[in-house]
Amino acid sequence: MLEIIRKTNFDFLGKRYIAYVFSLILVAASVYTWIARGNNLYDIDFNGGHEFVVRVAEGANSETLRSALAARGLDDAIVQSFELGTNEYSIRLGGKAEDAKDLKEKINSMLKESFAGTGEVLKSDFVGPTVGKELKQKAFLAIIVALIGIVVYVTIRFEFAFALGALVALIHDVIVATGVYLMVGHDINMATVAAALTVVGYSVNDTIVIFDKVREEIFKRKDYDLIPLMNECMNMMLSRTIVTSLLTFFSALALYLFGGGSISDLSLFLLVGIVAGSYSTIFIASPIVFTYEAFRSKNKETQVA
Repeated sequence: MLEIIRKTNFDFLGKRYIAYVFSLILVAASVYTWIARGNNLYDIDFNGGHEFVVRVAEGANSETLRSALAARGLDDAIVQSFELGTNEYSIRLGGKAEDAKDLKEKINSMLKESFAGTGEVLKSDFVGPTVGKELKQKAFLAIIVALIGIVVYVTIRFEFAFALGALVALIHDVIVATGVYLMVGHDINMATVAAALTVVGYSVNDTIVIFDKVREEIFKRKDYDLIPLMNECMNMMLSRTIVTSLLTFFSALALYLFGGGSISDLSLFLLVGIVAGSYSTIFIASPIVFTYEAFRSKNKETQVA
């Protein structure tokens, strides 16, 4: 395997308390953003509402559409572009099913007056609040089931200390990625859930590689000190982590820059999740394993005494 860093001796576990504080700040900021958004947290996928897909003439963009809608009292509209070059946009609005006709008339009027009659409504959909609530419950259930499944798997393959480290790291990654996603003005929808599950899968894969190396080295040695051993394993796998993370990051970056619409939104979540996942593998998951093992050993000594 290509090694871009041939030999390192970083004391990762020695920086665990700094990492804990830094992560707590990130998580706190993410949770605060979540709470501050209030009822504006979710997209119409979960809250219910209308979506219109429109095509306009060349030269228009999301901002001009948003301004034209605001001039007609639709200042809460969410406008997103689809694939570049198609001149197609998604307009999302709240409201009841009976509002569909009036909203469509307003949008048609806006397209006629602001874009010289060159625009047209291609499609309209409505998601009811009951369906949105059900989708929200199932989305969160999917994430919880995924996390529980990973904990069970890691516990069986390794032991509970490793499962605890993986779980804390994964929760950290999802919260931080969601927090940044909300901070830049996006709403949570089904694409966000798909991105969160992707981040969970990516992050746990990276973590398992480190844990597997730790277990391998433990089996090789009769006497060992856990801190030097875990630091050694993380340094041994550092090149692999960097190469994998960079390749995945650049793939997501290309989608973010050129994908457009919901693909760019999903890619933004992935970009943050990849960075958070690589960080948490080294500075959260492994330190949590050591902290738990140290706590358990201390309790055993206390009971024996």
